[in-house]
Amino acid sequence: MDPGLDNGPVPAPPARRPAYVLPLLAGAYLAAVTLFMVFVLHLSVSPERLLLLMLIAALVLGRTRLFLTDWIPFLILFLGYEYLRGLGGKIGMPIHDVTGLERLVCFGQVPTILLQQAFYHAGRVSWYDIAATMFYFLHFAFPLGLGYLFWIIDRGSFLRFSRALIAMAFAAFFFYLLLPVAPPWIAVPGVVKIIDHTLPSFTDLPGVPVPATLYHWLTPNLYAAMPSLHAAFPFLGALFALRLWGKAAWPTVVYAMCVWLSLVYLGEHYVVDIIGGVVFALGAFFGEELLTRWWRRHHPLHAIPSRSFS
Repeated sequence: MDPGLDNGPVPAPPARRPAYVLPLLAGAYLAAVTLFMVFVLHLSVSPERLLLLMLIAALVLGRTRLFLTDWIPFLILFLGYEYLRGLGGKIGMPIHDVTGLERLVCFGQVPTILLQQAFYHAGRVSWYDIAATMFYFLHFAFPLGLGYLFWIIDRGSFLRFSRALIAMAFAAFFFYLLLPVAPPWIAVPGVVKIIDHTLPSFTDLPGVPVPATLYHWLTPNLYAAMPSLHAAFPFLGALFALRLWGKAAWPTVVYAMCVWLSLVYLGEHYVVDIIGGVVFALGAFFGEELLTRWWRRHHPLHAIPSRSFS
């Protein structure tokens, strides 16, 4: 080619999409559809419904096969834990009341009683009652949605988060099985189970059919207060988010704290239950870290690589 020939301006390389765009869009999609399901369709946010929502997004991303490979085993184990969880308190082990431990840790007080006396008004539902209920109600949606964002950004982080979450859940199950603990609304006289007044039972709404989901076949466990996985799930997610995103992940920490406050106010958990959940989350996070380091050291050719979809 003649070096003197003018071929015009060299086209600029295509602009690279910012790394935050894809997870932001996916998060907005999951949040919008979840709110629509709860407030418009009056449907509970069960794990299998979230799976369907995430599968639709995976189809758009062109990652369907990988999604099924990564998520189906995780959700099978997750639902398996939820089924087994209902056995806690039903095998003859004595039910424990940790109110005394709560008073010991909280300087002679039961924070649930103090919060409800200060803020709860019988016969009237306040905005913060609804907000606390939503924090409680998103017990499954938040960790699964956060895990989906991990999966979009870095597959390795999702796989590590999922195995830590499952290990923590089954460890808590054995604790529930051997040491069932009653929540404040059962053990403490005068404590109100506020969600009975804020969270409608969709099976009682006239004209609304009973939702047929896998999750409605699972038996709840009334004596799975200690440790609080409601407290542990968002905190474990926040730990992984901080490692992946750094300072940008601080909203997940704030969210976890809002969940903790809501659990105590609603009468669903003691402060000591939340402390137990935090300990379990820290154990799962650092235990998974040690396991991953050991595996990479002894099996360097089989380490799971990170994979970004952005």
